[in-house]
Amino acid sequence: MLALVLFSIGTVAAIELVPRAQAGARDGEYVLLATYRAQECLETLRNSTYASLTVGGDMSGVNGCGTSVSELPSATRSVTISATPYTNLRQITVTVSWTPPGSGSTNVAVQTYRSGV
Repeated sequence: MLALVLFSIGTVAAIELVPRAQAGARDGEYVLLATYRAQECLETLRNSTYASLTVGGDMSGVNGCGTSVSELPSATRSVTISATPYTNLRQITVTVSWTPPGSGSTNVAVQTYRSGV
C-alpha cells in the first residue's frame, strides 16, 4: 500500500513538470528565432554601403530588415544606427522584441560596427 502511495506521488510530480518543460522549450525556440532574424538583418546591413548607414536613418525598407517578424508572437524588429566617437565608424544595433502568451515583453539585441574605411 505504501509503495502505491509513493508511486502515485512520484507520477503526479512528474506529470506536473511536463507543462514547465514545454514552456521552457517554447521560450528557447523564440529566443533562437529572434536571434536568427536579428542576425539576418545585421548581415544585410554589414554588406550595404557605409553611406547608406545614416545616423538615425530608417532601415525598415532594407530587404531582410522589415519591422515585422512573422514567426514570433506580437513581434517587431528595429534598427538603430548610432555615431561613435571615431571618424567613419557607425554602431549598428538590431533589436527583435516579442510578447509570448502569458508573459511580458522580451527582446534580443545584436550589434556590430561598420567602418567607412
